[in-house]
Amino acid sequence: MKNKEKKEKKPKNKKLRRIIIFSVLGVIAVLCVIAAIHVNRIMNDPSSLFNDPETVPVTDDAPHTVIEPAFTVEPATLPDISTEPDTQTEPVTDEATATEKTDVPTDPPYDVLNVMLMGIDAFEDGGTSSGTMPHTDVSIVLAINFEKNTVDVISLQRDTFTTVPGYHGYYKLNGVFNVGGGMKNKDGGFQLVCRTAEQWLGGISIPYYYAVDFQAVVQIVDAMGGIDYDVDQEFTAHSTGKKYGEGMHHLDGNAVLGYLRIRQAADGLDKSRNTRQRRMLIAIFNKLKKEGRISQIPSLLAAAKNGVYTNTTTSQTAALLNFAAGLDPKNINSRAVQGTIKMRYDWAWAFVDQQHRIDLIKEVYNIDVKPVGICTLYYEQWLHETGLDALKHVRQAEKVLLWMGEQKNSGKEYTDAQIKLYSDCYNAYSLLNSLFNEATDRLGRAYTGQYAPEGGTEALEEYYKGLMTAAEEAVRSSTEALRSSIGYKGSLSWSVNKNRWYNDKDINEIYVDFA
Repeated sequence: MKNKEKKEKKPKNKKLRRIIIFSVLGVIAVLCVIAAIHVNRIMNDPSSLFNDPETVPVTDDAPHTVIEPAFTVEPATLPDISTEPDTQTEPVTDEATATEKTDVPTDPPYDVLNVMLMGIDAFEDGGTSSGTMPHTDVSIVLAINFEKNTVDVISLQRDTFTTVPGYHGYYKLNGVFNVGGGMKNKDGGFQLVCRTAEQWLGGISIPYYYAVDFQAVVQIVDAMGGIDYDVDQEFTAHSTGKKYGEGMHHLDGNAVLGYLRIRQAADGLDKSRNTRQRRMLIAIFNKLKKEGRISQIPSLLAAAKNGVYTNTTTSQTAALLNFAAGLDPKNINSRAVQGTIKMRYDWAWAFVDQQHRIDLIKEVYNIDVKPVGICTLYYEQWLHETGLDALKHVRQAEKVLLWMGEQKNSGKEYTDAQIKLYSDCYNAYSLLNSLFNEATDRLGRAYTGQYAPEGGTEALEEYYKGLMTAAEEAVRSSTEALRSSIGYKGSLSWSVNKNRWYNDKDINEIYVDFA
């Protein structure tokens, strides 16, 4: 009887097996179709694997916003500068008076994907060859136009004087990596470099990046068998100390790294180093393309072990490599956002040539952008002479105001007299902050030719200096009165070391060793 039952169950089991087999085959078929579609996108439509280009707001300087008041206060009133006869400003164009600082249109006439390439002056253990912090001493934007089959290789100067989105202060572009987290938060640092560089490209987003450290450069070049290169300047190889003269040489990884790091040049600027970096990058590409090894780039990157970083997916990298394999080297354009180098307070700073920047963006992205006022040496000089003092006073007031607000939230009760002192301090602080923002806006536009102050730029500078000096005195006296009344024990400092301002956390929110 049991044998008969087993015989009766066999057809059911056989039917179940067929269902399972057909189901598995069906799933495999679907996966194959999906894979085929995906491969087709990689091979024939690489741009579909990337987000559409975005635009981001571009401002001369992200406004220094005031904290929310912890008590009800009357808002501070900013004097109307247009009523001042000696400093009345006339806009050069209607565009100069626009409050919206976004450079790019809502529907931009471009189809360019930006990918940032960064080189960190660090070794695998996080150590650096100079100073105490590894920086992104190489920042190159690949502007990839899938429709035209072109790539623009755009260098950004590492010493560029810049603001950083979301942070107080003024930094070098190569130090933005450290502001974002540095070696302790590499992705945060790389992403912040991209966000900061966007303002120099007119607001077009830079959503993707690849970065390498010193050791990765050596390992990648060695893995590809070195490169034959016509050296334009004598240099010493990294680590080995081998000397190379001008002319054709076969360079291994250490030699390439030494060449890329040459800092001496006839023009005395970083411009020559940027040019060498772009030329070497293009030479490596041409070698791999000529040898039919573009598809081997993933294995070359893998040879670098832990020294390569990216936020792209495997499919996106594959799509870029497939695009590169079909790219005519004649369609690669070498460019740079140029600037003037000036020694300021122990360091070299680069101030972007605005007209050159505007022309470059128009040629690559086909958009018209405005100058960025805070990039100018004139603005930095005004900041040094006047603006830093204002920022220092703003930060001291914030400390006391925030502390009192925290105490209130913890259940502390204050008298009407103390709340009145809070209101006086908040109003003075708010007024000084507003004056600084407006001075930055108007002077930035005056320095870049978008504004023509009646009486000249110097008159406008002096006007704001007078207003801000008076406002600073009001902030200091009201803050000290409030501090005494509520028993604030924190330290306050009212002066700025003008030669070491970049080390003052009341000015630059994040300390960066620029060495």
